[in-house]
Amino acid sequence: MNQLRAESDALVAKNEELATKVKTLEQENLTKEQEITSLTHKNTMQEADIEKLEKSLADAKTAALDGAAHGSANDALQRKVTLLEDDAETTEKLFRETNEK
Repeated sequence: MNQLRAESDALVAKNEELATKVKTLEQENLTKEQEITSLTHKNTMQEADIEKLEKSLADAKTAALDGAAHGSANDALQRKVTLLEDDAETTEKLFRETNEK
């Protein structure tokens, strides 16, 4: 009888120990689930930020390409102006020489 009581007490103690362990594991599980939810939300926010940054990058690249094209056109026009100025000087010089003669 004493042996059964001792076994019963041991089983009750083991049951209480396991119940405590289950509660601890359930609490850890809840904490992990909350952390997962938080990280999922953070990930969603970062993905939205990435999309905004990618759009900004695409806009910046387009603006840079437009700027380069305008720069090239500006350089070509500047060269043309220089050539026309040189031609004008040459023409003016010839005009003066012709008038002097």
